[in-house]
Amino acid sequence: MPDPIQTPSDLILTPHGLLRVEEGPVPSPWIDLEAARRLATAARPGIFVGWGGVDAHAELIALAERLGAPVATTLQGLSAFPASHPLHAGFCLGRAAVPAAERAFADCDALLAVGTRFGEIATGSYGYTPPASLVHVDINPQVFGANYPAAVALEGDARAVLRELLAALPATVPDAAARASAVAAQIAADKRAYLEEWLAHDSKDRVNPARLLRALRERIDDSATVVLDDGNHTFLAAELLPINRARGCMSPTDFNCMGYCVPATIGAKLARPGHAVVGIVGDGALRMTGLELATATALGLGVVVLVFNDGELAQIAQAQEVPYNLKTCTVLGPLEVAGLATATGAGFVRIDDDAGIAAGLDAAFAAAARGRPVLVDVRIDYSKRTRFTEGIVKTNLQRFDLPTKARLVGRALWRRIASPR
Repeated sequence: MPDPIQTPSDLILTPHGLLRVEEGPVPSPWIDLEAARRLATAARPGIFVGWGGVDAHAELIALAERLGAPVATTLQGLSAFPASHPLHAGFCLGRAAVPAAERAFADCDALLAVGTRFGEIATGSYGYTPPASLVHVDINPQVFGANYPAAVALEGDARAVLRELLAALPATVPDAAARASAVAAQIAADKRAYLEEWLAHDSKDRVNPARLLRALRERIDDSATVVLDDGNHTFLAAELLPINRARGCMSPTDFNCMGYCVPATIGAKLARPGHAVVGIVGDGALRMTGLELATATALGLGVVVLVFNDGELAQIAQAQEVPYNLKTCTVLGPLEVAGLATATGAGFVRIDDDAGIAAGLDAAFAAAARGRPVLVDVRIDYSKRTRFTEGIVKTNLQRFDLPTKARLVGRALWRRIASPR
């Protein structure tokens, strides 16, 4: 972690430096100018946004285009910037990020962070260090400097602060247009290559996650709400399911509350009854709150809940298996998803392989349109790791000294030889 910058222009905003406006506290003009100067003079500016920026879509788009800057998001902030925008790079930062985001931010020399704490998941187990020229915007001043030192900290509501920042920036930032064009082209190529890599993966007799999520995206418009539980499916969706509408995706991070999806899916449908709501839950998390589907049936809520069923607590199992070739307390007993659907009065659809994706999803959405919740049992293939999982394993391994690394790698290799899977 870099040391805090100690120059007269490095400014930390305190409550005493705030001006009150209608939308809440915003920084004083001299703070705005310093933040704007750092961003406008950067060769490779970037924007990182979390849930705190979810209601500032227009301002974030304007800033990204004004600066010619790529935009990455946290897990909670997936819906804070439209994935359809050419400057949207994707989820996470650092080696745990999707390739488009990792490359777009590789040489970032000034970062605007909006509504994020730089938590463990957002940074891939702290596998990313922001540049020294960090402009941090948040409504909670306690996050400033908690994990990374801010060169300029702007306290206030994201939308209000970003409007002030836009006003402080020059109308035309030098080199921004050319930079935006180059960055957008690189992002598009990296996104296309990553998707093709997933689609080419042989899932054998199970369901390829990228093919399923692509088919799901084709069947829902931007008014839909996607609700994720906690697990491997969360990161698959973060990497492979584009979200374009603000608040179009909800997940329980950063506290990783398994069992969130089914009750939250019900709540989302009650809040927006005229729009599609899709839940994505693992077979482990479904065991915790799956019976709440009885409430959805009683209320006539036509929601679709996709159960990514692999018989494991996959995110934890992979974190164990990659370095140790062991799975401790993460292999689950059988779960009869059809029986749960019958018990709760929900509809039931089973998708066994890629060939059944289209018909299975169509049947599920047709039943939901008639006001009935539907459980979709997806025999998902988790044999290909997400970039997030691979990244955090590499990051954590690098934290050990050389003898410890050698011992860990040696044990892992021995287990693979002695107990091949």
